Amino acid sequence: MIPKVIIHNSISLDGSTTGFEANIEIHYKILSSFQPDAMIVGSNTAKTGTQFFCEKIPPEEESDFKKPEIQPDDPRAYWLIADSKGILEGLMHVFRRSEFSKDAIVLVSERTPEAYINYLKERNYDFILTGADRVNIRQALEIANEKYGFELVVSDSGGVLNSILLEHGLVEEISLILTPEIVGKKGTNLFRTLEKNGTRLELFRDEIVEKQYVHLMYRVLKE
Repeated sequence: MIPKVIIHNSISLDGSTTGFEANIEIHYKILSSFQPDAMIVGSNTAKTGTQFFCEKIPPEEESDFKKPEIQPDDPRAYWLIADSKGILEGLMHVFRRSEFSKDAIVLVSERTPEAYINYLKERNYDFILTGADRVNIRQALEIANEKYGFELVVSDSGGVLNSILLEHGLVEEISLILTPEIVGKKGTNLFRTLEKNGTRLELFRDEIVEKQYVHLMYRVLKE
């Protein structure tokens, strides 16, 4: 069984995910209202996001090699981080220390460097291995549901991963926070790598937030 997947993102008026200052407080307040079991994010987005957690990457400590003790009533979500190339080697402790997640589970493929797999094992990170050259997202989500009981996963990522999720028909809903700003030609389109045409949506919620932001919720219509 595949968990319900919601894409959540803050965009400019012209559909860019970069080139403007998103309201992080509103972004994560709305995201947390979904009460997801896990958030899925691509490795590039995760690497960029380390700047929000610390100005400088701190050295690892002994505690970073141990799984955190998780209480049954902990409301935080896990992070599913797709990283088949191992670009987060040396950075994973930043996410493990975050107050916003229970712990990180890494999605890897058969082509993931062995050194990175060993890095994860030595630090007791759970990882899900699927796919040959890159992560098989559908299979990874199925395993996440079977192994961890995840029923709702929210994508808080960039255009590449979001496009893959849509391309494979895994997305049920799209949540967008519209920011009153136009980026122009230097913008980065939310679904810039999507090859599939004609994805039809149905608006089922619209709300003005703090007088200037608009939260839109769409249902992805099945073909």
